[in-house]
Amino acid sequence: MTTKKLKPRQLKLFSWLFILVGLVFILTGLDLIAIDESDLNAPKWIIGLCGFVFSLAGIMMLLGEKSPLNNLLGGLLVLSFGCIGAWVAIYGDSANFSGGTPFLSESQNVLIARILFGSGSLMCLAIFIYVVKSHFTNNKN
Repeated sequence: MTTKKLKPRQLKLFSWLFILVGLVFILTGLDLIAIDESDLNAPKWIIGLCGFVFSLAGIMMLLGEKSPLNNLLGGLLVLSFGCIGAWVAIYGDSANFSGGTPFLSESQNVLIARILFGSGSLMCLAIFIYVVKSHFTNNKN
């Protein structure tokens, strides 16, 4: 399978699509767009953070892969994923966890899921710290 690079116009279109979709979720998280809260499984700040992830990805695409800011923004993107995973690990509703190991009880499977989400969020934090440290160490000149 071969991959094709997007043409500059297509890349710009996708970038703005990501940014605008993210802004809808950010505005929803800020209560500027009304939604039925009974349908939510997470607090609004998590919805806004998910929108931030989309918008940030769009901004990174607009900047291009050679931009020195992209590594730092990528670190911020990973930190955002980590915050979402940490919320799921700590506050996620047990009823929303699915899958698991068939020979373990439901509560043991939920515990494993929380540990995995929490571990993933700690890895995201470590990656963010590494990226920030590398960015400022390499840009001292």
